[in-house]
This record gives sequence, C-alpha cells and structure tokens, in this order.
Amino acid sequence: SFPLSDLLIQTSASQVQLIFINPLKTGLYRICFHGNSSRKFSLVVPLLNGSVVSKRILGFLVRETVINCCHRRRLESDSAPPPHVRRKHMINDIILRYRLRLSEPAFYSALFQDP
Repeated sequence: SFPLSDLLIQTSASQVQLIFINPLKTGLYRICFHGNSSRKFSLVVPLLNGSVVSKRILGFLVRETVINCCHRRRLESDSAPPPHVRRKHMINDIILRYRLRLSEPAFYSALFQDP
C-alpha cells in the first residue's frame, strides 16, 4: 500500500535504498529493506531484512544500519580508496612531518636524554 513507484519517480538518485519499519501487534517492529537487488544492502548489519526488534532499541539499530550502509556505499565507489590505503598515506604523512635526520649516536643520545 506504500506508493513506492511514485516516490522513485520523484527521486533523482539512481541508487535509492528504503527502510520500512512495520509495527506489529505485539509492540515489536519488523524491519524490511527495499532497494537495488544487485547491491548487498539487505546484508548491512546490525539489522537484516525481516528483523524484529523492540521499540527501545529500534532507533539505535536503524541509525547504525544507515551509517554502515553509507560506509559501504562510499567504499564501493571507485573514487574512494580502501581503509588500508588511507591508513598507509596517513602514516607516511606523519613520518614526513615529524622525521628528524640524526646520525646514529645523536639519535641514541636524544632518545635516552631526560626531557
């Protein structure tokens, strides 16, 4: 009964992911995902498609799921470097910023010298 086709016509983005939260008679909530089936959006944790959760934890789990989905989409894009490459670049930047060119005796004397 949700006007999904009308909503998708109005959107300009090609990749639209929807999270449906259906209240159950027991006071719990069922989570359903709808989106591009070629993506692995339905496998984004902590919520899975068809999960049933309580009202108390619902907001936190939906927030974490959306954050994880955004991270996954960013990593799937071609322009974003993987985390290990970003870490390597950051470590190299730190090394270049704080490197001191000392001879070996000067290095050890500076290392064991009281500040």
